Amino acid sequence: MVVEAAIIFPVLLMLTLGAIEYGWLFLHAQMVTNAARQGARIATLPYGTAEADARLTINSMLAAVHLDDDGPTVNVTRVAIPGDPEGRMGVTVTISVPTANLLIVNAPLLFPAPDTLRATVTMAREGGTT
Repeated sequence: MVVEAAIIFPVLLMLTLGAIEYGWLFLHAQMVTNAARQGARIATLPYGTAEADARLTINSMLAAVHLDDDGPTVNVTRVAIPGDPEGRMGVTVTISVPTANLLIVNAPLLFPAPDTLRATVTMAREGGTT
C-alpha cells in the first residue's frame, strides 16, 4: 500500500500543480482579452478622444488585476474594415503582457508556458466613416 502511494503521489501532485498553473494562466489571458475588448469598445465611440480614453481604460483594467507590473504593450490603431460596403474604419487593440511574473510554479520543463499573453480585438467605429 505504501509503495503504491509513493508511486502515485508524485503523479497526482504534478497533475494538481499543472492544473493550477494553467488555470492561473487562462484566468490572466481572459483578463487581458477583456481589457482589449473594453478598450476597443471605448476606441470605437464617435468622439474625438476615444483612443486616449481606450488606453486609459486598458491601463486601469490591467492595473486593477496587477498585470501592469512588467510594462504591458498596448497598441491602438485605426484600420479599414475589409469587405465593408460602407467603407467604415475600425479600431484594432493589441495587448501583450509578459508572463515572467505570472507563473506560480515556473518550471518550464514540466509546464511549458508562453512568454507573453496576447489579445487582439478589432471593432468597427460607430457613427460612419470617421
